[in-house]
Amino acid sequence: MAAHARRSNRPLGWVMFGTGGFLVAFFFPIHILLTGVLQPLGWVPTPDQHHMLTLLENPITRIYLAILLIFAFWHAGYRLRDTICDALGVRALDFPIMLVCFIGAAAGTVATLWMLLTVP
Repeated sequence: MAAHARRSNRPLGWVMFGTGGFLVAFFFPIHILLTGVLQPLGWVPTPDQHHMLTLLENPITRIYLAILLIFAFWHAGYRLRDTICDALGVRALDFPIMLVCFIGAAAGTVATLWMLLTVP
């Protein structure tokens, strides 16, 4: 066994990918059903801006949205990276593609945190 075995950072990516995949698969359909189907059909009331801002004042709502969106961005970045590399057959360009996808996920993370921290 090598004395100085190099540890991979791959498990961190898999944790972000797996958690994001679970959250997206479990919670996004609920949001799509409510805002994309039931509200337009009039089966549930459509909240106005005042009610949405009141809901957003609750710290639990902000934490929920932060976790949901941040992990969704990292899941999408990981999935886009693998899809681009495999579908286009450019696995040799894995590192630059990874940088672009993960910088996009980081930008989405920063934007989410900024919006949730600055909205009154």
